[in-house]
Amino acid sequence: MFDSVLPAESEPISAVSSRWLWAARCFALICTIALAVGFVAEAAANGIILAIIFFGRWGSLSLALLYLLFRRGKNSLAFAFGLGAATAFIALLPFACVLLGLRHLAFFIVVFSGVLPPFTNMTGEFSLHLATLGKLLLWLFSISLALLGLSSIVAFRKMAHEAKGMGNLRWAFRGGMCCALVVCLIFTLLGLSFGGFGM
Repeated sequence: MFDSVLPAESEPISAVSSRWLWAARCFALICTIALAVGFVAEAAANGIILAIIFFGRWGSLSLALLYLLFRRGKNSLAFAFGLGAATAFIALLPFACVLLGLRHLAFFIVVFSGVLPPFTNMTGEFSLHLATLGKLLLWLFSISLALLGLSSIVAFRKMAHEAKGMGNLRWAFRGGMCCALVVCLIFTLLGLSFGGFGM
């Protein structure tokens, strides 16, 4: 009798409390820790202002994503899954273009987009230790972000499969994806306006 009752917005669905949700949370946490380490290293080497410029946007996005992933509402989680999946796709697109041989597209994204992981700036530092740390953090962040995107998609599919109110969840997921795409578009337009900046 109680199985036919639609779960409340604040109640989790069983698939959402599964390993895929916890995987998304863990990878989002790893990304946040990598950003925090990079922020501290950049601030110690080049000052707090540059660290905020390079890591501020990514750090804010990462904290917001973590907050949404630990909320219990179905729509909040669906929005977070969409945000995580789209962010992973956008941020890793330049690397995929290089692997596929599309170097001109990768160059355009690198020069004119403001969505590149901030560790790319650290890899070009004169300090060998800072450059090495930047490369390690870039690999850790990229792998964790790719797995975050994958786990977000699988967790959303499981949640949507079990949910009865599919329409709202799909709109929330698409809203998260659109949010990431709008941010990417804004910074790309800003990059074109100011002659290109690859942050």
